[in-house]
Amino acid sequence: MAHPVLNLVRHGLQLWLRGQCDALDHLQLDLDGTPKGLLKGRLDAACLQARGVVRGALRLRRAIITCRDLQLDLGRLRPGLPLPLAAPLSVTLDLWWSAVDLQHMVLGAGDAAMGVALLTHFRGPSAGNCRGWQLQITDAGLRLLPPTRQNQTPPLLLQLEAVDHEIVVHGEEAPDRPTTIPVDPAICIHELRLDAQHLRLRGEALVRP
Repeated sequence: MAHPVLNLVRHGLQLWLRGQCDALDHLQLDLDGTPKGLLKGRLDAACLQARGVVRGALRLRRAIITCRDLQLDLGRLRPGLPLPLAAPLSVTLDLWWSAVDLQHMVLGAGDAAMGVALLTHFRGPSAGNCRGWQLQITDAGLRLLPPTRQNQTPPLLLQLEAVDHEIVVHGEEAPDRPTTIPVDPAICIHELRLDAQHLRLRGEALVRP
């Protein structure tokens, strides 16, 4: 059982994390350390597990975020704020998206920048917006389905892979013209694959003080 001091810190962090999200179905934060170490600004490890995360345009079906050797700047500790870091922190990411999550992030209400960019890249500048398009996850990749009124427009099949820590998108119609989805430079993607009707990403992120 965790020490009461660690439980107090964990509870405060969970409240802050919930406040950063527009919606959150489940959140569990586990801290590994000792009260003596915490007084010196050190935690051995932390593990965050969350489901149903909504923050702005971001949607996550599930997330597991872990880190070790947290070094904290206790002089900048303030109520209601996240724990201030005294040194850069390497964080391991394990993230899942469902088709519904990706639908919102990629296509949105029809004018999402990512969806418009993908259609423009693979279908040309006359492709227009992505209003009415639907997204499916299949064994072959991501399938973008046009609105029913565009019955002459074929679906767009996309395959995603991690290359040099970035997300590279290949279109079935233009295998020699892949495009790259911009990723925060602090994030390194190691693996990207379909897993039981979910898109799963594994990687690392460097969090600086």
